[in-house]
Amino acid sequence: MACYNVLLVDDEKEVCQIIIRKLDWENMGFHIVGYAANGVEALEMAEELQPDVVMTDIKMPYMDGLTLSRKLKEAYQKIKIIIFSGFDEFEYAKEAIKVEATEYILKPINESELREVFERVKVDLDRELDERRNIDKLRQYYLESLPVLQENFYISLLEGRLSQEQIEETRQNYQIQWAETSFIVTILHISRKNLPAEMDSFLAAISVKRLAEEQLQKKWDSRIFVYLGDVILITSITDEKNAAAGYTDAMDRFCKLAKRACGITVTAGVGYICDSMKELAVSYESARHAVSYRVLYGSERAINIAETDPYGEKEESWGGGKAAVSRKLSVRLRWETGKSWNRLYPRV
Repeated sequence: MACYNVLLVDDEKEVCQIIIRKLDWENMGFHIVGYAANGVEALEMAEELQPDVVMTDIKMPYMDGLTLSRKLKEAYQKIKIIIFSGFDEFEYAKEAIKVEATEYILKPINESELREVFERVKVDLDRELDERRNIDKLRQYYLESLPVLQENFYISLLEGRLSQEQIEETRQNYQIQWAETSFIVTILHISRKNLPAEMDSFLAAISVKRLAEEQLQKKWDSRIFVYLGDVILITSITDEKNAAAGYTDAMDRFCKLAKRACGITVTAGVGYICDSMKELAVSYESARHAVSYRVLYGSERAINIAETDPYGEKEESWGGGKAAVSRKLSVRLRWETGKSWNRLYPRV
């Protein structure tokens, strides 16, 4: 049984002692954590003791019970306040309603009435505790599910199924802390031929994913997941100029590492750079196109679509619901002071 803390507030110490003696607090599910002589002292004690229930008189020096109740409600919205007073006046009762007091009792307090009041308060506290625990369980389940939810979101981006509004809403709901910079999709295509003994294509993909997380995730700010049997990297590009010189080389080195460390033949298809998450489907399709060039250039290496067909234009399409969506991929070479950036990814 849950036990709730009670703070008593009255400028007459004898009154608090009488209240303490009237009930078997522990058996009712309550614990008297202390008593204060005025509202100022009670506020200080409430901050330290965090009571679930405050039972307070109205007339007290320095700070009266109504002011105390108002301040407690501002600081602790869920706190239960029981006001007791020797004044049977409508104005006091009306003020008690304004400060959201749970109960209002007249002095002298008899044992039966006091018991009934705290029994009602305990029912409310138990109900709120159950609700909080359920919310906590849901929140824990949500946090445990986040990796799967995020992965499904990335797949939806690759398939071009989300509007800009849906993207923004989902990013917030799934706690995706990713600046809206530029992005690039890379496919780590896994050859099904000559896999290590006792390793099927699924285990091969998991093995490559794990290696990519170790070698690439942090350095290149990538989200890595398995999709259609291959490992996908969605990488945030914050500095295109510096990234241009090293990204494809890094993918090339990874392919060789995958062969050496895992015995798996991997081809990295590097897609076009894009300006927003909504355009990731374009980058993904161009990465698929890059992978297809392994027939010409060989496997176990990185193939950057920008280097493979740097001057051309190609029509690409991808599914978006029932209708295919066609997008034109334009490739532009950039130059800097007479120097060709052969490894600079053109924008979509």
